Amino acid sequence: NLDASFSERQRRQLGLVGLLPPKYQSFAVQAERVLEQLGKLGTPLDKYMYLMALQDRNETLFYHIIIENVVNMMPLIYTPTVGEACQKYGLIFQRPRGLYLSLKEKGSIAQVLANWPEEEVSVIVISDGERILGLGDLGTYG
Repeated sequence: NLDASFSERQRRQLGLVGLLPPKYQSFAVQAERVLEQLGKLGTPLDKYMYLMALQDRNETLFYHIIIENVVNMMPLIYTPTVGEACQKYGLIFQRPRGLYLSLKEKGSIAQVLANWPEEEVSVIVISDGERILGLGDLGTYG
């Protein structure tokens, strides 16, 4: 996703005219803006939530920010901040990431799996959610 850095030609070809702000904004300017906004946030958890929302909106920009600023970003997307995020998952929940199976679905697992929106799945990770980083059930109230 190039977000506002799609050229006018690309916007026309891809049917994006009107769906993005009309002003072209380079990828570098977008990255600067993200870092500026991130710097204005107070707590590491606030910064974590901002970065997770960025990942939802624009994965390309998210990973660029992480890779280019890995020393400063790792404490926000991993230890120690991710521990707090896990403990408060139910409170900071913004959107699901993954597929949840509970005992309520016993007998209808195939139906639940059919709800997954992707046809091609290349990786599956299964957890009972009991001891994620030794912190409990990620706030899913399991």
